[in-house]
Amino acid sequence: MSTGHSFLQAHGVPELLAPAGGPEPFNAALAAGADAIYCGLGNDFNARRGARNFTDETFRAACRSAHLAGARVYVTMNVAVSTDELPRVLELARRAWVLGADALIIQDWGLLAEVRRTWPQIETHVSTQANVHDARGVAWCRDLGVNRVTLSRELSLPEIARISQEGVELECFGHGALCFCYSGVCMMSSLAGGRSANRGLCAQPCRLPYDLVDETGRVVSAPGRTRPLCPKDYCTMDDLAEMRDAGVGSLKVEGRMKAPDYVYSVVSAYRGALEALASGDKDGTADAMRHRQLRRAFNRDFTDSYLFGTADDGMMSYERSNNRGELVGDVISSHKLEDSLVRRGGGDGGRTRTRRLTRADVSLHLTAPVGRGTSSSSVRSTIRPSS
Repeated sequence: MSTGHSFLQAHGVPELLAPAGGPEPFNAALAAGADAIYCGLGNDFNARRGARNFTDETFRAACRSAHLAGARVYVTMNVAVSTDELPRVLELARRAWVLGADALIIQDWGLLAEVRRTWPQIETHVSTQANVHDARGVAWCRDLGVNRVTLSRELSLPEIARISQEGVELECFGHGALCFCYSGVCMMSSLAGGRSANRGLCAQPCRLPYDLVDETGRVVSAPGRTRPLCPKDYCTMDDLAEMRDAGVGSLKVEGRMKAPDYVYSVVSAYRGALEALASGDKDGTADAMRHRQLRRAFNRDFTDSYLFGTADDGMMSYERSNNRGELVGDVISSHKLEDSLVRRGGGDGGRTRTRRLTRADVSLHLTAPVGRGTSSSSVRSTIRPSS
C-alpha cells in the first residue's frame, strides 16, 4: 500500500527527481544532487525511445552509483502496452527490479495490475501519461496499492492540495517542456504522422509552424504567431514553497532527451533552491544566480500558469519553438563562417534529424556576467558559437 508523503515528511521539502536519457546525463544528475533519477531500460517500452537509454550492464552500474550516493532509480515503463507484448514487458519489469531499480513508473493499467499481482513487493508509480487529475483517480490508485501518483501537469495548487489528502505520495511536474494537450491523451503525432506519443515516438508536431485560416482558406493568423500550438517551458523555481505546502512529495524535472550539461544546470539550480527552502535561507544573490542558470540552459521562455489556474497567451511561445537563452549583451560586429550539418537521434526507432548550424565570429559588448571574471557591464569579448 501507499507509504504516504514519506519523502516530504522526512525532509521537509519535495524529492528532486532528475531525468537521464543515458549514462552521461545520469552521472550529471548525480553530480548535481538529485534525490532520484528516472530513466529507460532498453528502447522498446518507454516514452523516450529516441533517447540512448540503458543496457542491462549500464543500468546495473548506474544503480550501484546512485545507491552509493544515496539516490534512488526509477525505470520508466510509461507507454500503452498491447496484450501480446505483456510477457515481454513483464520480463523487462523483472529484469529492472533484479538489476537494482527502486521503482517502476507505469502508464498502462493492465501492466500495472499484473505487476502488482505478480510482484507486490515492487514499488510502483503511476505515470503522468495515465492522466490522473483528480482526487477520485488518486483514491482509485491508492486502492490498487500504488506507492506514488504522478499528477497531470495541468493542475492548480488548490487542486493539488485537495488531492494530497488522499494519502498517496504525489509527484508533480516542476521544470521543462510542456505538451500542448492534456497529459497522456495527445494523439496529434499519431494521427498526423503515425508516431504515437503513447508508444514513445512523439514527433512534437505542436512545435511546428501552422497557418490559421478561415472558411474560405484565407490566412487569418495574428502577426508573429507562427507556432500557435507551442507552449513555453514550465518553471516552478519561484513556487517551491507553495508546492511543498500543497503536499507535493516529488518535483520532476523533464528532459530525458536533453544533454548532460542541461541536466546538470537545471538539477543543480533546483537543488540549491530546495536547500534554501529547507534552511529558510533568503539570499537574493544566490537566487538570482539560480534563475540566470536556468535562463542559460535550453528554454522556450518560462511559465507557471497551470499552478495558478490559468492557460492563456502568457504560457505560449507563439513566435519560436527553439532555445531562447538569456540576453547578455549586444553584438558589435560579426563575420560569417561556413555552416555545418549535424545528425541527431535515430536510435532504435527514433527519428533521425539533420540540423544546420550557423556559425560566426562575433564581438560582443556584455551587459551580464558570462564566465569567470566578466561581471562588468563594459566587458568586450570575442566568441565562436557552435550553433
